Amino acid sequence: MKQTLPKGILPESETVEWKQSLGEWKEIVETCAGFASSRTGTIYVGITPEGNCVGVEIGKGSLEDLANKIKINTDPQQFPSITVAGSRTDPIISIRVNQSLIKPVWAFGRPIKRVGRTNQVLRRDEANRLMEISTGHTWDAYVCEEFTNKDINKKAVREFLRRAGMKVSTPVDDVMKNLRLHSYNSYTNAAALLFGKNPQRFQVEAQTKCARFKGATAIQFLDERTFEGTILEQLDNAMAFVTRNTRQAIVVTGKPAHDVVPEYPEEAVREAIINALCHRDYADAGTIQVRIFDDCLEVWNPGCLPHELSVQSLYRQHRSCPRNILLANALFRARLIEHWGSGTLRIIEACRQHNVKVEFENEANTFIIRLRQRPQPHSELRTQVQSQVQSQVQSLIGRILQALTTEPLSKSALAQKAGRKQRDGQIHAVVNSLLSKKLVERTIPGKPNSRLQKYRLTAKGSAAFKK
Repeated sequence: MKQTLPKGILPESETVEWKQSLGEWKEIVETCAGFASSRTGTIYVGITPEGNCVGVEIGKGSLEDLANKIKINTDPQQFPSITVAGSRTDPIISIRVNQSLIKPVWAFGRPIKRVGRTNQVLRRDEANRLMEISTGHTWDAYVCEEFTNKDINKKAVREFLRRAGMKVSTPVDDVMKNLRLHSYNSYTNAAALLFGKNPQRFQVEAQTKCARFKGATAIQFLDERTFEGTILEQLDNAMAFVTRNTRQAIVVTGKPAHDVVPEYPEEAVREAIINALCHRDYADAGTIQVRIFDDCLEVWNPGCLPHELSVQSLYRQHRSCPRNILLANALFRARLIEHWGSGTLRIIEACRQHNVKVEFENEANTFIIRLRQRPQPHSELRTQVQSQVQSQVQSLIGRILQALTTEPLSKSALAQKAGRKQRDGQIHAVVNSLLSKKLVERTIPGKPNSRLQKYRLTAKGSAAFKK
């Protein structure tokens, strides 16, 4: 039977919603989260969508059960005021939800915001932005659940101290407190990313994926790796991958040691990768990607630019807007970044000297830094090719082949002959490449991993070296 609305009940709006029965409790919970994320609002239960007052059957414990459902399915937990209005025969439940100090409020694992008369699920970047505004904290400053001092990698702490120019004997607790990574017996997300034994246990997507593609499209892989570990470990491994998968020109200068000119300036590549590791949206499900093509190198960073910045502003002086304040502070202390918003300008300047064009792209919740090779004048290209031919023996492959012309050598000995402190990923890669091309062979072919393993030139390898 149609009933008139009790006095004081307003039409549905941004701050008022009607529900017909307690059977719609899931929608009631979402609306509570939407009001709490936006503006104080009221939900009336016992009113049809057409505005008919039909009342609601209130059994023993009904109100307590509703309050409990709202509490356990919202985060931060909400405790609205629940009262009964209307007549005794057709009671209406009134649920008043106050605006939350911490926003957004999540319902059933999703961030909800009230927009007009509807509840909208926020994008991850919008939710993070709203949380930063309401709390004054960035994602990296929040407590990392379950991370304890047993999860701290002391070797990573010492490496940080070394880069920062501090005493490596500085107590771990002092480092954590000075960097504001530890308080009230809890560690922050930044602590796990910087110094965790296994940061991916706490943040699965905190990875850097690197790939070298054939041609100019991301279709055919030539090399691919996924790097985990701490932020500094990911940086070092990604840089080594770039070095291994890009060309190096040998320039004859007349000096005993010829100059090695990388395809992309190391300073620019390092700055682009650090930018991603420091400023990415770690709450996003994506990963950092370093993509190498025949004509360009790209660093993909999950998360759009801060609202204060535009792509155009990156080409000129601009303010620093770190997304992760604690990470930015730690990397500044490690002498890897500046606090002046000058990172993009340093990339541009380094690339200008190498005839490389810098492009910034900001779309689809992703920020991309692209280093694109400019066409070289024919005369300059011919000179560079001539220099490479004249100095081929100075390349890593040439030095390894030359070293093997006298006697079989282990990888460690090859590294020394090539002028490196120790064998590394690039030595392994070159040796494996020479093995696959049958230019070198193992002295103990039946035991590839033997500690006594050495490598020698094949007849094909000797002929290739002479040629």
